[in-house]
Amino acid sequence: MSLPPLAVRTGRAALRASLEDLPAGSLVAVACSGGADSLAVAATLAFVGRHAGWRTAAFLIDHNMQAGSADVTQRAAQQCRDLGLESIVVKQVDVAQGPAAGGPEAAARTARYAALDELAREHGA
Repeated sequence: MSLPPLAVRTGRAALRASLEDLPAGSLVAVACSGGADSLAVAATLAFVGRHAGWRTAAFLIDHNMQAGSADVTQRAAQQCRDLGLESIVVKQVDVAQGPAAGGPEAAARTARYAALDELAREHGA
């Protein structure tokens, strides 16, 4: 049996180390956009969480700023299901429109972080 690539082993070890104090049964969630980076973290959580006895979730935020964003979010949600995460939560947010410091990307980030904080509290993650 061959080992997974070094990057995979390193990611798994880093996740285990950063959450080593969590007891089995804890809910650990990943914020997932569907991009390669967040899907890699989601895959890592699915693997490590299963072995640590954690409950696992993915929180996905649809900013609704582009046509088809709901489809993109649903595709990412399915990818997280396919990776083996137990709970998938999709939340649509309203991004404040108007002149904001940092522009629309900063406004989207602010809305996303607020939504993720809310989801973490609601679900006990």
